[in-house]
Amino acid sequence: MFRERFPAVELRLHELTTTQQIQCLYDKQVDVGIVRSAISEPGLSVECLLPESLVLALPETHPLSAQTQVSLSTLADELFILFPAKLGPVFYEQIIHSCQQAGFRPKVAQEAVQMQTIVGLVAAGLGIAFVPASMQNFHRSGVIYKPLQEQIPKTGLYLTWRQHDSSPVISAFLNLTRKTTQRESNRDEP
Repeated sequence: MFRERFPAVELRLHELTTTQQIQCLYDKQVDVGIVRSAISEPGLSVECLLPESLVLALPETHPLSAQTQVSLSTLADELFILFPAKLGPVFYEQIIHSCQQAGFRPKVAQEAVQMQTIVGLVAAGLGIAFVPASMQNFHRSGVIYKPLQEQIPKTGLYLTWRQHDSSPVISAFLNLTRKTTQRESNRDEP
């Protein structure tokens, strides 16, 4: 939509981790980042674009797959596939903290950077994973998704940009993103 409305602006997308995006924003290599956690960095603004819950990705043959919802306390002996702490510390700590509140620290079988890779590793039977609910839209054979019984902190997609950057292009991008997200949210409401 941005490309259609602003054809004279070159819009390039770069796939980067949260840590890489923050550094690129500071280095003025990117103008806006879309990150998975509500970061708190000096000189950067952050705004929630899309809040969402975490769900549990399980191999479809997993014993817990028959349950409607899964309790965190039943996961103490499971192997987990996690996003690396150094690349997404807020998201990582959110998962660790939720497990600790349920009385255990997750046993990490594997780390992976991309959510699609994490889901692929779950499909291969290497472990289970907490993933954003939107990952359910990426159908992968061998994987099922289950909601959690406990309320755990939500995740989401967040926009981040340099606080004092007065670029009209950045402002136009942020405004269009807000309007589009608001319109989609209103459409999803009953």
